[in-house]
Amino acid sequence: MHWLGKPRSLDFRVGAAADLEMLHSLEIELFGEEVWSREHLLRALEDSGQEFRLALDGPRLAGYVWLDWCAGERGTVEVDGLVVAPNYRRRKVAERLLHWAVDRAAQAGWPRLQLKVRADNLPALKLYAKFGFHKVEDLPGVYPGGKDGLLLRLEQILAKAPDFARKRSQLEGWLGQA
Repeated sequence: MHWLGKPRSLDFRVGAAADLEMLHSLEIELFGEEVWSREHLLRALEDSGQEFRLALDGPRLAGYVWLDWCAGERGTVEVDGLVVAPNYRRRKVAERLLHWAVDRAAQAGWPRLQLKVRADNLPALKLYAKFGFHKVEDLPGVYPGGKDGLLLRLEQILAKAPDFARKRSQLEGWLGQA
């Protein structure tokens, strides 16, 4: 990755069971053993109601987004994970993955995305606010170490789709295709 100037293009593709070790390694690196088990990730990768989108820099996993089409109420897609490796942060990887998630929900005709985030994760909260997510519920003590979380939701995706498409195309023009 080029650290000065424009980063080189990343490749984006659907995640599969063959990506298990790469995904699990990133989870362990970032969150330790207290997160998703290898078995849970494998079940999710093989479940037709869940979908992964990977951002790759050659053979390295730069980040991923994980959608669960069955976890929330009807019409609400749950973002079970939006994860970016430390060396790829502040390079708009999370923004590109989140744009894909919004587009995917809109294409499927689902009007809402929701996710849980640690209440003290300011960079993530800033990104979600930029997309128009709003707080639905406080989640006291739901993260390891008794850390508080928030349930956030982005609504009316279908009505906002043209605006998201315009923003995504501007982002892609700077960074290459997602």
